[in-house]
Amino acid sequence: MRCRWLAWWKGLPALALLIAAAVFFARVPTEEDLTRRAEALLVNIGESWAHASFDGRDAKLEGEALSEEARVKVRTELAALSGVRSLEDRTTLLPERRPFTFSVVRDGSKLHLSGYVPSRWARKRIAEAAAQMAPGVIVTGEKELTRARGVPAGDFAGVVIFGINQLAKMPSGRVTIADNSFSIEGRAPDFATYDALEVTVRSELPADFDLARFAVLPPAVAPFVWSAEREQDGVKLSGYIPLGDARRALLDLVRSAVPGAAISDQLRLADGSPPTQGWLKAVAFALDQLGRLPDGKVSLSGTTISIEGTAPDFASYDALAGARRNLPEGYTLTRFAVEPPTVSPFIWGVLNGAGGLRLTGFAPSEAAKKLALDAVRAGFPGLPVSDEMRIAAGGPPAEAWASATAFGIAQLARLRAGSVRGLATTLTISGEAVDSAAYLAVSGALETAPKGFSLQSDVRPPVVAPYVFGIRRDGEGLTISGFYPTPQAHAQITDAVKHYFPGLTVNDVSALAQGAPDGFDAAARLALRELSRLDAGEVRLDDRRLRLTGTAFHSAAVTSIGESLKRDLPAGFSVDLGLDVLTRRDMLDREACRQAVAVLLERGSIVFAQGSARLDPVSYGLLDRVASVAAGCPDVAIEISVAHADIDPDQAASRARTVIDYLAAAGIAPERLWVGPFGTLAAQSTARPGADGGILLIVR
Repeated sequence: MRCRWLAWWKGLPALALLIAAAVFFARVPTEEDLTRRAEALLVNIGESWAHASFDGRDAKLEGEALSEEARVKVRTELAALSGVRSLEDRTTLLPERRPFTFSVVRDGSKLHLSGYVPSRWARKRIAEAAAQMAPGVIVTGEKELTRARGVPAGDFAGVVIFGINQLAKMPSGRVTIADNSFSIEGRAPDFATYDALEVTVRSELPADFDLARFAVLPPAVAPFVWSAEREQDGVKLSGYIPLGDARRALLDLVRSAVPGAAISDQLRLADGSPPTQGWLKAVAFALDQLGRLPDGKVSLSGTTISIEGTAPDFASYDALAGARRNLPEGYTLTRFAVEPPTVSPFIWGVLNGAGGLRLTGFAPSEAAKKLALDAVRAGFPGLPVSDEMRIAAGGPPAEAWASATAFGIAQLARLRAGSVRGLATTLTISGEAVDSAAYLAVSGALETAPKGFSLQSDVRPPVVAPYVFGIRRDGEGLTISGFYPTPQAHAQITDAVKHYFPGLTVNDVSALAQGAPDGFDAAARLALRELSRLDAGEVRLDDRRLRLTGTAFHSAAVTSIGESLKRDLPAGFSVDLGLDVLTRRDMLDREACRQAVAVLLERGSIVFAQGSARLDPVSYGLLDRVASVAAGCPDVAIEISVAHADIDPDQAASRARTVIDYLAAAGIAPERLWVGPFGTLAAQSTARPGADGGILLIVR
C-alpha cells in the first residue's frame, strides 16, 4: 500500500499543471466574450462613454459619466449581463459646463473646432463630418475638444454637423452653439447660395435647437442698383436694398411719395451699397420725382440717378426739370428721359425785332433748345434774348429740329429784321436782308432745305434809297454797278449788254435791292443802248434821274442821243446829258482803213427791223464807229451793198440808202458813199439772228 501512495504522489505535479492549463485556457475566451458583450451592451443602451474590463468573470467599470443616472444605468445593465460575477464601479462624473458651447470656424480650406462634446462618440462623429466637409480641408482642434456635462437635450453632434454642412457652402464663416441656441455668420458667394442657406437654416435646424442669429451676409454687388416703377395699381420695387433696417424706411418713403399705391416689393438684400443714410436720401429724391410721373420709372446705380417717364402737364415737367438742380449730396443725374407734354400743332419761332431776339413756342428737348440758344448767341452777339420757349413732345426729332432751327437762325442773322417760324416739319423764313450780299447768301442757302423739313421763304432784298444804278464804258471794258430790283431785271440788263456790246469785257458788281422806281428796267436798257454809241462814257440812274456823260463820235450822235432819251424814257424820268464830241482822229491809209472796218464788222452787225429798211438801234454804235474810222481815211470810198440774194432788190437798195444816209449824217461826204452791186467783199457784216439780211461795206 505504501508503494501505491508514493506512486500517486509522484503524479500530483503533472496533475496540477494539467489543471492550471485547463483553467488558463478556459478563462481567456471567457474574458474576451464578456468584454465583447459588455461593449455591445453599452453601445445599445447609449452609454458608450463607459468601458468595462474583466478579470475572469469579475468586471471593472471605468469612464466619465454625463450624469449620476447614467452611472446607475450602466452599473445595473452590466451587473445583469450573463456571466458577470461581480462589478467594481470606478466611473466618475464629467465636469459640468454652463453654457455648453461649441464653435466651428472656416477660413478658406481651414476649419477649426473648439468647445465641449458630451462623448468620445460625439467627438468622433464631428471630426469625421469636418474632414469630409470639402476636398482638401484642413481640420484643427478636434483633439482639444473637451468632454463635459451640461449638453442640451437633442442630438448635439447632429446640430454641430448641420452647422458644418452649412459652412461648406461659404468660403468663410462661423457657427456657434451655446446650449440650445444656434448662430451662423459669414458671406454667401452668390444669391442662390444665400437663399438656400436662409431657407435651410430657418426650416431644417435640428429639433430642440433654436436659431439665435442668422448673420450670413448676401453677396456684395457692383453696381448697387435699385429702381421703382409706376404700375397701374401701384409701385414695383426692384433691385437691391442695403442691410439693416433700410427696407422699412424705404417702404415709408414710397407710401409718402405715391399715397395709396400698392407696393410690389421685389428687392433683395445685398451688400456693397453706398452709405445707407445717403442712399435713402437719394431714394427719397427719386421717389419724389416718381410721384409726378404716372407712368414713370426712377433708378439708382451706385451714386447715379436716372429718371424717365412722361410728364402729365407743363407744371409737372417744370418741377421735374427744376429738381435736377437740387440733387442729393454725392449723387449725380446721368439720365433725364422725361417726355414733356404733347402739343399739337407743334410750333416755334425765333423773332428778331426792335427789342432783341424772342424765342417762342416749343422745343422737343432741353438739349435741342440749348443748341438753338447757342446758335442765337453766336449769330447775334450782345443782343438781348428773351427765352419764352417751352419743352414739349409731338414735334420733329430733336436732332432734326435743332439742325433746322440753327439753319434758320443762321439765315435770320443776315436779315435786318425777320423771323424763323416752324410748324411741324415746315420751316418759314421771312424778313428783309441786311444787304444784297446777304440776300444772295440767304437765297442760295434756301435752295436746299434742312433734312426732314420743307422750306417756305419770304426773304426780301434790302431797300435802298436813293436807288442808284450805273454803267461805265472805258478802254478796259464795261463796268456795271449799283442795284437792280429783281433777278429777272438783272437778266434783262445782262442780255442788253450782250446785245449792245458784243465781245466786250464786262465787270458786273451790281447787287439786288428793293426800292427801284417804276420803269427802272426800261430806263436801264435805254441807257445801255445810248451808251453803246459813245467812244467812252458813263450812265447813272439816281432814282428817276438819268445822267449820261462821255464822248460821242460826231455831233449828230449827240443830238440823236438826247432826242432818243427824251422820247423813249418812261414817264417821270429826267435826263441830264454831258456829252462831248471826239475830236482826235487817227489817219489811216487804205489798207489800214479796210482792216479797221473789218474788225468792227466782225464784232457787230448792221441790222434792220424785220421786213423793213429801218435800222435797228443796235446798229447805231457800230455805224458811228465806222463813220469815225472813215473820217480818218479821207482818200477812200465806201461801197454799200446788201449781202443777201433773197432780199427784194428794192428793199435792198433802200437798206443800202439808209446806211449811206446815216454815214452822211455822221459827217462822211456823200460823194464817198455809193450803192454798189453784189460782188467780192472787202469787208462785210454778218446776218444777225432775227434779221433778214446783212449789209456789205466795201472799202475802195
